[in-house]
Amino acid sequence: MHLVLPKVSHFDIGFIFGITMLACTMASVTVVWPLLFIPMLTVHSWLFGYEHLWSTYTRLLFHTEDRNRYKALIWIVPPIVFFVLLTIGKTWGLKGIYLTYFIGQFFHTVRQSWGITQAYRRQAGGMSWDSERLSEWTIWSIPIWGFLHRSAQRPNEFLFQEFWLPPVPWFVVHLVGIITITLWLYWAYTRLIAFRRNELALGHTLFMISHLIVFYLGYIWIEELCSGWLLVNVWHNVQYIAYVWIYNQKRFVIGIDTNAKVLSWLSQRGLGHTILYFIFTIALALPMYYLLPEIGFTLDGFFQNQLVPMAVVLVMSFTFHHYIVDGVIWKRRHLQTISHYAQ
Repeated sequence: MHLVLPKVSHFDIGFIFGITMLACTMASVTVVWPLLFIPMLTVHSWLFGYEHLWSTYTRLLFHTEDRNRYKALIWIVPPIVFFVLLTIGKTWGLKGIYLTYFIGQFFHTVRQSWGITQAYRRQAGGMSWDSERLSEWTIWSIPIWGFLHRSAQRPNEFLFQEFWLPPVPWFVVHLVGIITITLWLYWAYTRLIAFRRNELALGHTLFMISHLIVFYLGYIWIEELCSGWLLVNVWHNVQYIAYVWIYNQKRFVIGIDTNAKVLSWLSQRGLGHTILYFIFTIALALPMYYLLPEIGFTLDGFFQNQLVPMAVVLVMSFTFHHYIVDGVIWKRRHLQTISHYAQ
């Protein structure tokens, strides 16, 4: 991966520009033709949503060492997550679950952005001229502004369910907006100075610009909550799928690993292996669309639950389990010395 001016790799171009354009296109379709939101949501769910979850489990379940290392994440955390969400559902209904999801997804997507910018920073040699703490504040500023903006809008529906966000005064939104704009203007100034010194880390810079565009459009510019959510979610999910795929390619670059024969074979370089890799992850994900509703109906009777459909609790359990797992397995101390991106 070439991160320093003037070169970026083909993977960077697809990862930064391609995924951003895909997400913007899908969201734009739903803005122009709102009746197409359900088809776009369906395409997103089938191709990116559950496959994005299964990408996490390729790091958790498919290698013997991973299964041994993360036993607690596999066996202990899932039932805890399930019963916590069940409690939230019984106490606050679907509103409570969807609010929890909205906040969790917000935090998860921003944290992923920060992690990727850090990967670009390391590949660029650390960027000693750029304050890491200030960069983190800048990354978080636009999503926080957007979240407060959504709260001030007082939406009452999200994904066809009743919805609630804590009320926020507009003057707070405008104040945070001024701080955000100031941070990003200073960020742009530091990049201009780095460019003049021929020290600009282009990959890091372009990714941060894509982050700014996606969160501004998704949380502020697009009025309709669901269309904005779709933009951010497609961007995040496809990004993560690509991130894990390239990690697996690097992890198994020396060939087939006897401790993970299937995954290591699928992760070998070459168009055929790449196609089979994504077909495999989609094939693993699709049964969840059929199994979760059936399991949900069974659990509805077992728990005698009349407040929250168990299928919703199950789906959200997988989602939040994935959030927790990602917060552990992608920490640097848990990774082998492998570059996460293609050269």
